[in-house]
Amino acid sequence: MSAKAKAYGEPVRGTKWAAGVEANIEKATGRRVQDWVKIAKTCPHGTMIERFKWLKEKHGLSMARAGVVIEKAFGADAFGWGSPETLVDNLFAKSFASQRDIYEAVADHLRKLDGVILSPRKGYVAVTRLRQLAAIKPSKHGLLVGLALQKYPKSAKLKGVNNLGGGERNKQALVLPSLKAFDGEARRLLKQAYDEN
Repeated sequence: MSAKAKAYGEPVRGTKWAAGVEANIEKATGRRVQDWVKIAKTCPHGTMIERFKWLKEKHGLSMARAGVVIEKAFGADAFGWGSPETLVDNLFAKSFASQRDIYEAVADHLRKLDGVILSPRKGYVAVTRLRQLAAIKPSKHGLLVGLALQKYPKSAKLKGVNNLGGGERNKQALVLPSLKAFDGEARRLLKQAYDEN
């Protein structure tokens, strides 16, 4: 396993949440997880979205419970997530390939901060410590690093964003069009988000 593979993971809080959803399925639905897995495998649909909809509409499962059942029935790859490295490779494929070096510089910097976990998703990389402090995503303007800050300072490097991983917490993002843009100011802003989260 490569050093970068070891540097990707999931926050304990998220893992505990998923385990809690799984542990409460029988109490909430009257059926064990194994029973739901058997039901899920009878789903006539092949895509994850269709399976979610089928479990919700036909069987009354919530999205969280349906997600646990689908993962147990079809594996984590059912969500198209694959390995963390594959998710990152997919983010920086084709037109965003030139931003991969910027991402690696930001990711390497973040990995040096105590307790930081980088968790690749299909559309972005979540950055957590005690809670999510940032989200990283390529864009046509350059690499976006959404920051969860209580108060945003005035900076030409920051741009307002909507729905950049982590929901409403990331209201502004660093815009890094080049490796040179990941300078002292950008690192200070990242450290501020780290300190606040």
